[in-house]
Amino acid sequence: MPSSLRLVSLLFAAVAVAPAARAWGPYGHAIVADIAQSRLTPQAAQGVAALLAQEGHQSLDEVASWPDTIGHLPRSAGGAPETLSWHYVDIDVAEQAYDRARDCPGDACVVEKLPQMEAVLADAHAPAEKRLEALKWVVHLVGDIHQPLHAAQRAEDKGGNTVRLTYYGDDANGHMNLHSLWDSGVIDREAGLVVGRHYSIDFAAARKEAKVLDAAITPDEAAYWASDVTPGGERRAAIDWADESHGLARSLVYGALPANKGADLGDAYSAMAWPVVQIRLEQAGVRLAAVLNQSFGPSP
Repeated sequence: MPSSLRLVSLLFAAVAVAPAARAWGPYGHAIVADIAQSRLTPQAAQGVAALLAQEGHQSLDEVASWPDTIGHLPRSAGGAPETLSWHYVDIDVAEQAYDRARDCPGDACVVEKLPQMEAVLADAHAPAEKRLEALKWVVHLVGDIHQPLHAAQRAEDKGGNTVRLTYYGDDANGHMNLHSLWDSGVIDREAGLVVGRHYSIDFAAARKEAKVLDAAITPDEAAYWASDVTPGGERRAAIDWADESHGLARSLVYGALPANKGADLGDAYSAMAWPVVQIRLEQAGVRLAAVLNQSFGPSP
């Protein structure tokens, strides 16, 4: 599905002002989950609550970053490092769109794993613990697929991870790169959010920012963004969303990057990046809600 008119207009405006296996940080994932939670139907809200209650959780934002956690733990500690590739799809920026055979070996990428998890979640006969695990993955992967650098890379930079830079003079203790800037740097700075030790966050602050973004979404935008969430169309929707992210990465994330290595990015880059990040979070939240409403809705 093509991007909304608002996103298209921002893209052109951003280009004009731009200077010559963790998608979104914990705040980004929480914000997506919070936007979705506010848009659940009563039936979906009840189904979500029943699954979350198995582990004593009450809201989607509490489990939104769980897949990142298990991916970075060894198997001996209950982790699943084999799932790290599920969070992204490496589509080279020289390519126009997603190609399954080329970009997703073994179907171990976000485009193919997301619909698989949606199918488990929607199966009312699946064990409750399996549906809870699928719910966590769906919440997370819908967020992941909307981060532009989780659907694009240049062969030499691993999705921006080796592009070193500073942001308003800050190198985030030596860990700032183009990928981390889009994961969390822009969100945290522009929304005034601070990640604590062990990636802990202030859930109240995340929910406050989610309300701001949610209020900016018009009914027409919400309907348009979720229009490809249809029974049986889960894979097609995932491809659409990945292609949107890929196009943004090509045109903006890489297209607006200064040529000089180690550049210090500031006001001009933020003026381009923050509106795009906001819309991607909004779109992810709306679409996640649509997926969950469909998953817990009446059988066709």
